[in-house]
Amino acid sequence: MLDIIIKYAVGGFPIWMWPACAGGSAVIYFLFHVLSSLPQIRPYAFLIKPVSAIVFMISIFMYGGAGVDAIYKAAFKEQQQQLELAQQASTDATKQLTDALAANEHLVKGRGYGVKQIIIKDTTKINADCNRINNDAWEDYNRAVKNTGSKQLPAAGAKQ
Repeated sequence: MLDIIIKYAVGGFPIWMWPACAGGSAVIYFLFHVLSSLPQIRPYAFLIKPVSAIVFMISIFMYGGAGVDAIYKAAFKEQQQQLELAQQASTDATKQLTDALAANEHLVKGRGYGVKQIIIKDTTKINADCNRINNDAWEDYNRAVKNTGSKQLPAAGAKQ
């Protein structure tokens, strides 16, 4: 809540106002310090000197805060510009990628179809080899169970 009050009540003041206010309150403090020797002004000086000292401190505090706020605003603007550049670069890169994919889509689909046909052709060959191995394994198992001896192995270097 205090942040909202400060932002809207005090945030609209220009930065130069805070040092001017601090200087003015310092001048008023010393003026009433000197004029407090006059009896007609002494009651006013009793009230104005503490108020001017408080205004001086608040003005210095607010000037520091305004400086920090200006630094953060400048950093925010710089980051926002970098973000806009990055978004533009991302948009350009996405467009280039989309164009490249659209131009090469027929190649990707053609190669995918070719690979699919190779897989289908090789599937039948691999299945045939696996069936032969499977039958050979069952024959070896049956011989081992029946203890009928081993089958003849082909000679080294001979084709099956």
